[in-house]
Amino acid sequence: MAQTPLIENRHDGGFLVTEARGHRSRDIATLSGGVKILAGEVLGFKSGGTASATAKAGNTGNGAITMDATTPVLAGAQLGVYTAICTTAATNGGTFQVKDPLHNVLGNATVGSAFSNQIKFTIADGATDFAVGDEFDIEVTAVDGVFEPLDFGASDGTQNAAGISFAIVDVTLADRPGTVVVRDAEVNASELIWPTGATAAQIATATAALKELGVISR
Repeated sequence: MAQTPLIENRHDGGFLVTEARGHRSRDIATLSGGVKILAGEVLGFKSGGTASATAKAGNTGNGAITMDATTPVLAGAQLGVYTAICTTAATNGGTFQVKDPLHNVLGNATVGSAFSNQIKFTIADGATDFAVGDEFDIEVTAVDGVFEPLDFGASDGTQNAAGISFAIVDVTLADRPGTVVVRDAEVNASELIWPTGATAAQIATATAALKELGVISR
């Protein structure tokens, strides 16, 4: 009589070779993506948070700044006040230099175009043009985010490998907390789950990104 083969299911943490003492290799995080996430699935991180912007008193121009409605806070964002200061005035336009809370220059925001580096916003022209020195302050008051299955075609942060799901977590209907291996661990490369259709080059890049976190494939 033919025997029915037994297929062993995935076990929580079964992909781990070694990890740091205690739970230092793991974080409790919010998992998302509308799917069933499996143990050993490589994840990306989508940043989130809360930010608000105000015009500095005494500005010449009366244009407005609007934070992005979906993702005002991006990867790498810091708590504190960012500044956008007009460095080049122009008729119906202008250029603003953007600095982070530590006064590092992040780049230039052009009036009418979205700025996207740690924070995302758009400065609109008003009836009165901006003058050099006009300023907007953007305060980031909360930084958070969710882990989702790695998606090499995304542009919201989930295209970059940021961790590995420790267990099976079903987030088909709603986001749920889960355990993610994010640092100081060795993992069995053959036990990792990659996006369907991932190329060898994409997997190599993501593996290198995990190595930067201290998560090393064996």
